[in-house]
Amino acid sequence: MLTLLVRQLEIKMVLRQLGINYILRGNISIDTSIVMKSKTENLINTSENQTKAWLIIFWSTYFGRKIREEYSWKEGECPVACEVAADHSREREADGFVVHARDPHMIPSTHSTPWILFTRENPVYTPALRNANFMSKFNLLRSYRLDSDFPDPAYRMPGFTPPVPFKEKSGLIFAAFSNCEPVRTEYMRQLMKFVQVHSYGRCLKNKNDLVARSGSANGKDFKQLKTEKAKTYKFTLVFFNQDCDYFVDDQLNHALSAGSVPVVMSTDKLDEFLPGNLRNSVIKVRNFKSPKLLADYLKFLSNNETEYNKYLEWKWKGFGNISGTVIGNHWMPKYPMYCQICVALSEGRIHKDGLKTDTCKARAFQDWGITRGT
Repeated sequence: MLTLLVRQLEIKMVLRQLGINYILRGNISIDTSIVMKSKTENLINTSENQTKAWLIIFWSTYFGRKIREEYSWKEGECPVACEVAADHSREREADGFVVHARDPHMIPSTHSTPWILFTRENPVYTPALRNANFMSKFNLLRSYRLDSDFPDPAYRMPGFTPPVPFKEKSGLIFAAFSNCEPVRTEYMRQLMKFVQVHSYGRCLKNKNDLVARSGSANGKDFKQLKTEKAKTYKFTLVFFNQDCDYFVDDQLNHALSAGSVPVVMSTDKLDEFLPGNLRNSVIKVRNFKSPKLLADYLKFLSNNETEYNKYLEWKWKGFGNISGTVIGNHWMPKYPMYCQICVALSEGRIHKDGLKTDTCKARAFQDWGITRGT
């Protein structure tokens, strides 16, 4: 099947270069003499041919919801003409199909065209990523992982809005978790023994004046309201729901943009998401042997403006040189994501043997120096 896919992709590329509209279905063969004849005719009649855009169809739903994906770039705006749609009726025209990993039941009916897997969720909560048979059907990966074909974490470039001055921050530690993953919840519970934490989320909630995750107020959604509230706190707990390689989400962006120093429980690859002057912008939980030692350090910083403000220097200095970093290229891409995928398809840059599984061990209490209920 994979050999056929690669052969058909090569044929598509040749025909497209010739300006020939095509539909490839099933187990087909093409007489190469016809192709060469077409090539000759094409050289004579180039003015009559137009380049057809590479078409990517977002085939699946997104967390069970039908989404509308409609984009297009002319050649020049993108290295190749590129179009994105979600219209299943155009299946026979497609050069690639996108499937969301949390909607794995919705796959195309044909494998004569490359499949592109999309995920911003880690393997602990996305079983399809651990399924070898499922993964082997896909040829490109757009993922939160910085080592994927098309890195696309939910973590966006932080904003440079000046932080609330040290002496005007009335709160100490802000938290708002909706997923009460056992280890991070227990760590926060133990941290609360030694230092004040205001928890606005479902987990160990002790503050009520923030809308629910699905809510909104004054035209702003939960994430916008959460970021605004965090501005008045010196620290924000950024405990990701697992420690999988490269898993970093937008919690980090919210805290950094708010100017509330992130206290991060995460993958040990966190530094790859903190280029340039951002390298010194966070406090890593893994650098402390216990919640008490972390609490002691946070209390020290909360009474030492000079040391505290070192974590916010990037707000005034900027990122510095982040060129050549994967996350920097993601934040400031030369071309849009789908354009990049069209280029890869046009060049035949696919995983001919399918994708490898992505595995991750669920977080354990001992990983973070704690035991349950102590």
